[in-house]
Amino acid sequence: MVSSDTENEIVFFLPTPGWPRAVFQGDFGYRHGRLLVGDAVVLSAATRAELERGVQTNVMPYGEVEMRLVPSGTHREVCVSVAGRPARRASELRARPSRSAWIHACQALAGSGVGFVASWLYLQKAAVLGSEWALKMGQHMAGWHLLLTCTLFPASVWGQRTGIRVVQGVSLLFFFIHAGIALANLAPSDPSEPNDASIAALNAMSGLLFLLAAVYGNRARRDMDPVRALRAGDT
Repeated sequence: MVSSDTENEIVFFLPTPGWPRAVFQGDFGYRHGRLLVGDAVVLSAATRAELERGVQTNVMPYGEVEMRLVPSGTHREVCVSVAGRPARRASELRARPSRSAWIHACQALAGSGVGFVASWLYLQKAAVLGSEWALKMGQHMAGWHLLLTCTLFPASVWGQRTGIRVVQGVSLLFFFIHAGIALANLAPSDPSEPNDASIAALNAMSGLLFLLAAVYGNRARRDMDPVRALRAGDT
């Protein structure tokens, strides 16, 4: 249970079978603090000096649990250990890229790749017609997809759950963009204007791939749960 005067809450996982969750509660000045395992307070320090000296107790079935405020660079941070083994901070946990994260990244990459081809067709159209509008569309689309290629793939594979969520949002946005471009190119066109049908088809394909990435990202994000990875020994 969270205290009403808690300003600073840090989640740890204790290095014992199952990696149980423990929570430090205190203020940002570390004038006091306590450690909860479940709903039970197992350690408490009434002053900063006491917290710096460290407080210990035996917690069944884990063994001796210690909480201490220690120097860390130019500041201090709370460390928790069990029988001398450091607990892991939840904020520092990182899961190894899962198979689904790689698949998700490839979906976004494929959407960008097809968009690149569509931009090339716009440039071809501009060269044939001397169309400034088609030239700008081709250049803008190429720029968008170069940026997406350089960001979405690494964000999905190495950005953990936050990166996957960002890729989902961007993919959904580009689904709507490409759907709009595809519909615009399906309108009756001048036979003298080449590539309209191909541009429509490629934009539709790119949009569908981005939609797939937006939807499949839910599974990739679920598989990248760092707590589950820690308990499975895959961090």
